[in-house]
Order: sequence, then structure tokens, then C-alpha cells
Amino acid sequence: MNRSVLFPISSVFSFIIVSCTIAPPVINITGEKTVIERQIVGEYRELEKDAWILSSVKTNIQRKGYTVVIGGDRILYTAMKIREYHMDKIRDYKDEGAIGEMNTGYVQYRSTPKYDRDRDLKELLFRVIKEENKARMTIFKRSLIRSGVEDPDNETIRSFGMKFAQEQRELAQKNDWIQNESGNWTRKE
Repeated sequence: MNRSVLFPISSVFSFIIVSCTIAPPVINITGEKTVIERQIVGEYRELEKDAWILSSVKTNIQRKGYTVVIGGDRILYTAMKIREYHMDKIRDYKDEGAIGEMNTGYVQYRSTPKYDRDRDLKELLFRVIKEENKARMTIFKRSLIRSGVEDPDNETIRSFGMKFAQEQRELAQKNDWIQNESGNWTRKE
């Protein structure tokens, strides 16, 4: 091709490129769930201090335009939230070797110089252990009740806790203290 022909063509393309603007679409990012996400996972919220937690659940039951609403177990939900609240702190304690998973499904203090020397730190650690174990006991008992055991006795709760302990041993990270079924403490390898 001749240079005299290329010059006008390149001038036209240059003009088009310079005169065109590309504007990206406006994107608003929010922490809100979409309608579909809320429908799939349901919405859990505490309405007021003494109210029940409610969840909408999609079922195949048709009720003349009404959404089927199932009342939640506020006690179980609260215990699960306590565990969620303490999760990072307990992970830190486990990393330090100050907490171990017992074979009963509860956590226990493992003597460490850091906490043996500082009474205030040790009291805080023991408060976390107490709240965690209380939440776990509540979860064990409420889970049994929800599964159909009307008034679970201590032996049934203990058995449930031991099954939970088995899961915790399997989920433990390397170097976490775990108590085996015979009661011996070891570090997870």
C-alpha cells in the first residue's frame, strides 16, 4: 500500500480513538445479601432481647401465600455465638499450648509458664475456658433435645461429648494438645 493512503486512514483511527471515551459502569459494593442468598440460607436475627430467633425456610408446603416460619432455639443459638466469639482467642491459646481438647468434648488448661506467672492473664484464660465449656455443654444438651431425646441424662450428654471430642481430635492442628480416649495427653502430629 502507498504511504499517502495509509496516512488518512491512520488519521481517522487516531481521531476516533481520541474522541471516544470509555466509562466503566458504576459499581456499588455493599455487605448486603441478595434476595436469592437470603432465600437459600435463610435469615437469622435476634428481634429483641427476649424474642425468639426466626428463620424463613423454603419448603414444598403451600400455605395460601404465607411464608412458613420456624421458631429457632434461642439457647442453642446463643451458645453457638459464644463459641464463635471465643474461636480466635481459643485458637491463640491452643497455639501457645495453654489449652487442650479433652476426651470429654471440653477444653482444659495446660500449664504454661506465661500463664502460671501472670495471675491476671490466667484468670482471663480460665474465664474463656469456663464460658467455652458451658457453651459446649449447652450445645450438647440442646442438640440431643432437638434430635428427639426429651430430657437427656448426664450419661447421654457425656456420650455425645465424647463423639464431639473425637471430631475435635481429627480437626486439631499440628502441635495442639489432645487427650486420647484413655486419658493420655499428646501433641497432635
